[in-house]
Amino acid sequence: MFDVLFKRAFIVAVITDLTDFLFHFLFTNPMESLTYFVIKFLLAFFVAAALFSSGIYLKKIDYRKYIVIAAGLIFSTLMSIYYRAWELSEAGVPFGTRAPDIIGISRDTLLFPLIWWLGHALFFMMGVIAAIRLIKDKGIKKKR
Repeated sequence: MFDVLFKRAFIVAVITDLTDFLFHFLFTNPMESLTYFVIKFLLAFFVAAALFSSGIYLKKIDYRKYIVIAAGLIFSTLMSIYYRAWELSEAGVPFGTRAPDIIGISRDTLLFPLIWWLGHALFFMMGVIAAIRLIKDKGIKKKR
């Protein structure tokens, strides 16, 4: 069980970080820092480990797609909280001004934070789906 949990969480973290890196590389300016990607990797790993070991995920097979969506939104929310706290405490910049610009999207619209929030949730969900498909869990009997 632990082996499967670790492998899945690791895959989620890698895919979340890689897709986010590609997003930033292709669609934002300036690029994020190494610290940002390290924090994102760690947060994705621990949120995925919590997801894959949670009772609700293990028992509610019919609702897993909704549980994965909720976990993605939770991950994105936690990352946003960290980012905003970092803006205010460490960087000493006004709230909401540190995030890189998304090419073609105005900062002055609701679309800007919505794309950030949903995009980062999507990167996490892609990692979860890949981890489930790549690492099969044959040792655990699933209950409905």
